[in-house]
Amino acid sequence: MLEVKNICKVYKTKDGKDVRALDDVSLKFPKKGLVFILGKSGSGKSTLLNMLGGLDKLDSGEIIIKGKSSKDFKQADFDSYRNTYLGFIFQEYNILNEFSVGANIGLALKLQGKKATKEAINDILSQVDMLEYAQRKPNQLSGGQKQRVAIARALVKDPEIILADEPTGALDSKTGIQVFDTLKELSKNKLVIVVSHDREFAESYGDRVIELKDGKVISDIEKYISPSSKKSEAISIVDNKIIQIEKGYELTQEDVLMINEYLKQNNAILCVDEKSNRDLKKFARIDDFGNKECFKDTDENSIVFDEDSKFKLIKSRLPFKESFKIGVSSLKNKPIRLIISIILSLVAFTLFGLADTVNSYNKYDATVKSLLDSNVSNISFSKERVFDDWSTDILLSDSDINTISSKLNMDFQGVYTPKNERYIHFGMNLYSQPEWESLYYSSFKGFIEIDNDFLSSNGYNLVGQLPASNEEIV
Repeated sequence: MLEVKNICKVYKTKDGKDVRALDDVSLKFPKKGLVFILGKSGSGKSTLLNMLGGLDKLDSGEIIIKGKSSKDFKQADFDSYRNTYLGFIFQEYNILNEFSVGANIGLALKLQGKKATKEAINDILSQVDMLEYAQRKPNQLSGGQKQRVAIARALVKDPEIILADEPTGALDSKTGIQVFDTLKELSKNKLVIVVSHDREFAESYGDRVIELKDGKVISDIEKYISPSSKKSEAISIVDNKIIQIEKGYELTQEDVLMINEYLKQNNAILCVDEKSNRDLKKFARIDDFGNKECFKDTDENSIVFDEDSKFKLIKSRLPFKESFKIGVSSLKNKPIRLIISIILSLVAFTLFGLADTVNSYNKYDATVKSLLDSNVSNISFSKERVFDDWSTDILLSDSDINTISSKLNMDFQGVYTPKNERYIHFGMNLYSQPEWESLYYSSFKGFIEIDNDFLSSNGYNLVGQLPASNEEIV
């Protein structure tokens, strides 16, 4: 059902170096069973789990789910893939604390488009022995109980694959055994992939153990049962190393000779304490019939996919009521930080608004709007040329007047105005110090040139006649 082909993932560090989290990894997973992925920190095991879950983007390679390649996926397809085929179990549980245990399961049912009936919720909780805790809040549960609720939530969609990231990392060994017992039971009908650092649990519970180092698969072994060799009616040789004798059996002369032959070649401890024998059988993974669990290199060619199984996606739907409740309840977490964030946000938005106002301010537009708002009917312009240390008035040209008229959509007429002439005088004062003196000469020309068009356009009536020569005025 699930296969990865030549997948690679490269991350860049802060100093710009490339780190290959996954380096050309290819694996084929069976339809069911408990698969452990082992490796030290930074080996790539969590990255591989994220890739299998569609939580991170591949740099190269592909994931094949029921014959469909991830190369054909859109982002929405990955969301639906997780909702349809995958159940996630995280180290930190990720249970919604504002909901009861039953409500957490009910919300997961609604995401699947199912009705969150009491019978449906109880059926899911009973699978992980949590039925009596349905009305409790997560903060009233132990770590192992929270993890079983997380497993129950993953079972809501009846996923074909369960992905577990360090599910017992925050639990003690006794509680961890309970969680792995649950996952082992589920693996009889589903594919359960567990990322872990605990080799003992992996070899004890796992049907297959994959080990990564520097983004590469360095070991891939699967479990098989090695039957014991029956030497007599009640004596079995396990893995050619352990002699198992049934309780109450009396050794024959032939049995003694056989045992003596073993003792000639090996050191041995004969133990008749039942507890010690149980511990030995548990450590050596020997069942009551003398069969021993052993590991060999995984033969992926023996993994056969069901070709009749069709690829079908189900889109998740979160009801508005629940989504609103989740959003509001999150405001309760760390209220002081929330208040500080709100204050900083208000300050930031205020500064952004001021900066935008300053940047968008145009003094010319502001001046015109101010004049219009003040109902000013007449305005005048003058033109001035500014030098480094002084300025002088100059005349407005016809092009200047036309530009002003077109920009402001108003009629303007050029007028001759007073003109100052500035002269600079340099001399010496009584104390023989240089002295600057400015002298001004002013001339006034209060004239305007008009014609009949100007008079008519401004609503004037001419009494008499216009000047006929330059020496005349009106």
